[in-house]
Amino acid sequence: MPLVDDSENLLDRELMADVANHFTTRNGLIIDKNGMCWYLWRADALGVWWRLFEEIIDAPMGRRLVNSACDEEEDLLKYGVLDYGGIFRKRKTLSALQHRWKIHGWGVPYLSPPSFDSIGLKPLFAGILQADFERINSKRYRMLWDEKTEQTTLLTLEESDVSLPPAKSSSPKVESGHPLVKEIEKGWNIDGIGHFLLPVGIFRRLHESCAGMEARFGEDERATWPDSWDDGSISIALATKKLFIAGEDLFLAADHVGWVDCCKALFGEKGLSTPLSVKPLDNNGGIELKYSEIKCIPMTLGYLAGAWVRCEGRPVKLSLRVEDDFQYISLQSRYAVA
Repeated sequence: MPLVDDSENLLDRELMADVANHFTTRNGLIIDKNGMCWYLWRADALGVWWRLFEEIIDAPMGRRLVNSACDEEEDLLKYGVLDYGGIFRKRKTLSALQHRWKIHGWGVPYLSPPSFDSIGLKPLFAGILQADFERINSKRYRMLWDEKTEQTTLLTLEESDVSLPPAKSSSPKVESGHPLVKEIEKGWNIDGIGHFLLPVGIFRRLHESCAGMEARFGEDERATWPDSWDDGSISIALATKKLFIAGEDLFLAADHVGWVDCCKALFGEKGLSTPLSVKPLDNNGGIELKYSEIKCIPMTLGYLAGAWVRCEGRPVKLSLRVEDDFQYISLQSRYAVA
């Protein structure tokens, strides 16, 4: 009898084909059919990142996350994925909604009562489902969410007569690449761990919502990041840096030459973009990375900062400059090395 690899039996071939049909990848970006970019998140890592971010920004941010997710989903739905009419409209709409949630790994949504089952961050998915209901019913709602169990969240939707303009796109479209091929197990698990795809635009909108806020960190930490950054940018990047340093991902760049390959292998898989080239800046691990497309700069720089600290074992100083449509990111020791 031939030996059968158990991991092969766990793979969800239908889901993998759907993902490859709906998403492409290029230069470390994950791109949907409409040219919008996405991140691949571990479900547990997003929860940890969110707690770090709220602690650093020093304010409850749940409602801002809801609004960011709702606005982004509203904009993405303009392409008509939930627009059905005529006979069996409700059945077709529910089928399309459930397929949309399944292909992104969000969980299972329900129309009656408005609710969802998900392992992810509840305010984020509550905002997404609110936008779905508003699109389906062509109405605006005031929404409250109630986490009934660890996985089940119930939405209370109150019809609103407030007239709001349609959400604008969070970023320009990009060119597609080659099909996104991922070994995805049943339940949107990768290597037994829950994952999902989230629009980069949610984090761009969250970043915008932080304008004018004062975060909780000292001047020494502020000096780590580009001089022009506000507290919102630093909070997103610092939470990401801390997440990476505390995580299990391996980043084994022995010298500057290894950085491009390591970024491709780890950060490109997450949709964080990959550098085109790298050059050394000094004899103490300092490097400069050249990028052509970064869709949420604080998020990517936070991961890079965490990787550099992991490699070098010292605090890092980052600089950012934009020249001829390219982004140049330098990472060097924050303090002089004897």
